[in-house]
Amino acid sequence: MEYKKFSQEQLDKAKNADLIAFLSAYMGLEFKRAGKYYQCKQHSSLVVYADRKGFVWNSQNISGGDTIDFLRKVEGKSFPDAIETIIGESAAVAYTPAPKYKSEAGQLELPEKAEGKYNRVYAYLSQTRGISPYVISDFMKSKQLYQDTRGNCVFVGFDEQGTAKFGSVRGTLTEKKYRGDCKNSDKRYAFHQMGTDSTRLYIFEAPIDLMSHCTMTDQAFGKGSYKGQTRLALCGSSDVALEAFLERHKDVKVLHFRLDNDEAGRASATKYAAKYQARGYEVHSVFSRGKDVNEDLINTQKQNPRKR
Repeated sequence: MEYKKFSQEQLDKAKNADLIAFLSAYMGLEFKRAGKYYQCKQHSSLVVYADRKGFVWNSQNISGGDTIDFLRKVEGKSFPDAIETIIGESAAVAYTPAPKYKSEAGQLELPEKAEGKYNRVYAYLSQTRGISPYVISDFMKSKQLYQDTRGNCVFVGFDEQGTAKFGSVRGTLTEKKYRGDCKNSDKRYAFHQMGTDSTRLYIFEAPIDLMSHCTMTDQAFGKGSYKGQTRLALCGSSDVALEAFLERHKDVKVLHFRLDNDEAGRASATKYAAKYQARGYEVHSVFSRGKDVNEDLINTQKQNPRKR
């Protein structure tokens, strides 16, 4: 496969792009001054340096020095695609491409498992988050969910050979929130659940929203009904995981986006709808009444305690 080569003027333009202005136009993100930095209003762990080029996204364990780095590390774009996205231009001559997405060098580092213990994770997901005990047990049995030695939830994504490639940690203490991806996580294999129907894919931002949707499906259609659907958690707002999933599962024809009901989620849904419709997929976007799927689940259970 051949990629394009750019003039020095085009490269300089992309490297010196104002990241805040770019993200405002590209993703609808807003920033506020916070000391020496600019903090994103929609994603508080994303900060941009005073030079308006370098950034750190703490919850994603990602950092970079310019807008090109942001698109490559967060969006999973190749170097040429990142340049074209920034400058809105195309060029001609070819050179050898970089991988479309590459995780940090080294093997995935998952937190140590608390063998035989699951009380903290079980209590947090079932009592605080309203997720069905049946669904929680299923994900634990498949080793996609476990409790680490600090009592955190660990959500795991596997490749086709059953090797863990992705890990996301979520704290279970409501008064001290924590979440982040494990070192060397490969988002091409983000948290997902394969169902008997592989032609439709339901897409969420977070693993908890995915499991909440499983619970709501069971509540509506009976225990175990969720296994008829296939689901993917992007584990962020980038569609790196979706791109890779669709490459591995060519039978997917319909995409159901269930992203967060906020400015960033709506902007991403609009962008992805256009992108994947252009590729021939049937696309549907449904937004929660609350801020996300989990909030809808919790509110439904408050209104009807029997659904718990």
